[in-house]
Amino acid sequence: MGSSVWRWLRWLAPLVVLALIALIFRGQLSFLGEAWDALLDASPGPVAAAIACSLLSIVCMAAVMQLLINVERPVASLAQTTAITLASNSWSTSIPGGPAVSAWLTFRVQRSWGATAGVCGWFFVVSGALSTVWLVVIGVSAVFFLGASLSVSALAGSLVVAVATTLALYWATRHPTVLKRWVSFVPERVRGRLISVIDEVSRIRMSASRFGLTAVFSLLNRLFDLAVLYFAVWAVAGTAPTTTAGLNETTLSGVTLAFVMTKLAGAAQVTPGGVGTVEAIAAAALVAGGMTLIDATAATLIYRAISFALVTAIGWVVYLAAYAGRGHMLGRPAQ
Repeated sequence: MGSSVWRWLRWLAPLVVLALIALIFRGQLSFLGEAWDALLDASPGPVAAAIACSLLSIVCMAAVMQLLINVERPVASLAQTTAITLASNSWSTSIPGGPAVSAWLTFRVQRSWGATAGVCGWFFVVSGALSTVWLVVIGVSAVFFLGASLSVSALAGSLVVAVATTLALYWATRHPTVLKRWVSFVPERVRGRLISVIDEVSRIRMSASRFGLTAVFSLLNRLFDLAVLYFAVWAVAGTAPTTTAGLNETTLSGVTLAFVMTKLAGAAQVTPGGVGTVEAIAAAALVAGGMTLIDATAATLIYRAISFALVTAIGWVVYLAAYAGRGHMLGRPAQ
């Protein structure tokens, strides 16, 4: 009970602090009203493109799941993986401890499809590792090819962990005997289950072409998400960001840097969905890239309204329609 209360307090405290800051400095926050006016004047074409890219990003994420979860045999269609991707995302971004609840829901749904526990674990590890690798690649590319100012060493640790985790999983699929020897010291009541999972993982074999296609969809997931911010900036600025910027405009490298920074901030999950922290970092990064605070705030609001609020709302509709009350969170999932 105490840990649950502490978790809620930890998540709500930053929001309370932000509210107090807004109250104390309300006289100096007139830029928010001006940002709202800029938001209302945003070009509808880029906004529509941002919405399309956000939905395509979700579909690409679902395609990654479909390719990985069907590695042994077909168990899910793209429609099914898209539905659980949306539903689990809504849990992840809405409540304290959301990522854990999201992972549990995804696991339960995948098991109801007929996927083994080993394959489910394979999906979580490989999809997470690929997503991390591509975020690092995008950040490093922005530094070397677009001239962005970003510490490469800050991303190196994430890259090393992601690659090492993937290699460890690959090693595990090829050395089940060694793993079984290691778990022989585990209490007997859980040893049998662990050996079963080891056997399931050892049967996983993925062709190079299938893995390559999975990596491509994972990259597209990141690029479409980046495009959402790109079009949000375009909608406010009135011109598409390029490698050079005019007065009070940002460049493609500025948008990319802001995107990477928001993803790093969002991964910390200080608040549900990174509310407050992500917006502040995104706006600050866009200002550092050359935009005015008013335009940067408006672009950030568009980006978050689409990639966070809209996608989360759609996810809850999908969850209520497809999974609520059907035993996916507790009990035996309905077939």
